[in-house]
Amino acid sequence: MTIGRRLDEDGKELPSYCDLDTNGGENHWVDGGICMLDTMNKAQIVYSIEHNPKARADLPKVTSHPELLELLVHVPLLSTEDEDQETMDRLQSGSPFYDLFRGNLSNS
Repeated sequence: MTIGRRLDEDGKELPSYCDLDTNGGENHWVDGGICMLDTMNKAQIVYSIEHNPKARADLPKVTSHPELLELLVHVPLLSTEDEDQETMDRLQSGSPFYDLFRGNLSNS
């Protein structure tokens, strides 16, 4: 298998997923002239757009492939560690509503 090339079941080369001109600008999906989308499976691409806002924003800049663009519609961006910590801080702030869920009925 050649790095940066997509192959079909018969070993024939398929067109690159990175079919749009990036104007030489920095893009999450292009590294050293290699389209990283061509080296990844679908699960890896989904993971990237779930966890990396830059990957999500850059995807429509490099590809017009309908299946990949459809992923942007159906795969949500998951919260980051910072957002998770903010939620935990809010939950532990002593709000009477959330105290009930933690088993603190006396609100103390």
